[in-house]
Amino acid sequence: MAYIIDGHNLIGALTGLLPGIDLGQPDDEARLIDRLLSYRAQGAGEMIVFFDSSPLGWGLSGLSQQAPPAARSVMKIYYATPGRTADDEIVEYVRGRSEPGQYAVVTNDQELSARVRALGASVLPSTEFAAQMTRRSRTRRRGADVAEAFAPNPRDPAYADLYAGFLAAEKLRQESAGAAPVSMATWIERLYFGDPQLQVRAARWLGQSRDAAAAAPLRDALTHSDAAVRAEAALALGTLHSRESARALCSVLVGDGNSMVREAAAQALGSIGGAPAVKALEAAAQGDAKGKVRKAAEASLAAIRARRTANRS
Repeated sequence: MAYIIDGHNLIGALTGLLPGIDLGQPDDEARLIDRLLSYRAQGAGEMIVFFDSSPLGWGLSGLSQQAPPAARSVMKIYYATPGRTADDEIVEYVRGRSEPGQYAVVTNDQELSARVRALGASVLPSTEFAAQMTRRSRTRRRGADVAEAFAPNPRDPAYADLYAGFLAAEKLRQESAGAAPVSMATWIERLYFGDPQLQVRAARWLGQSRDAAAAAPLRDALTHSDAAVRAEAALALGTLHSRESARALCSVLVGDGNSMVREAAAQALGSIGGAPAVKALEAAAQGDAKGKVRKAAEASLAAIRARRTANRS
């Protein structure tokens, strides 16, 4: 996935969050590019940055030659041609893509958001992107061992209340900020385009939403590179009781290399049930290399059998 960045809009969102970033600075574009280069080096996706027309007349005929050589080698930096805005150029750029769904436009501009969504692109608010940048500037993840160590543990007895607690906190945050509730479409975008911490939150929310439309993006998240995101997606599919997701969860239970993710898949399959789930759970209960996964599979099998008994009585 690639980010198309509304440059001056993002500078505005970063003002007050990162030192040295302000729209009033004469070199604000260069300062933003420097920050984006640092963020890109930490593993962020491809970036295409658009600014409004430069007083020096740099245009869309090519990348700005005033940009640092390092920036030109890893990201595209465009200035709008005279008489046009960065918004117009962004829309034209999206319209020219064969797969616009592979791009997320970073902007808080509602009109621009509507225009690019109509073309098939997603939108990531500049405020959200700015928050990701500031979090990455404070701390960097150092490998899969750290990700697993701090990931949610499905075995925790308090885990059953995690979704409810998360939603309550999210609602309180929105009310205290006077913000409108976040839409389903926005949470799906965050699942695809947020940093792993935001994607974990999005997976939790989508599971608790009980909306069938959340199942497909959550299944996509089962292949995420971050184990915590995969585990949350599996648990969320269980919360949705998504029967059409059972096959994907069975594959995760059999083939995921992370035991926490396999454990989450076992728990989710216990909520969903069905013959494919039972078969996969029986195999995991007998043959998984990790005891905690075997125990989770056994518990899920017991839950499925108990429901069957209750239904017959």
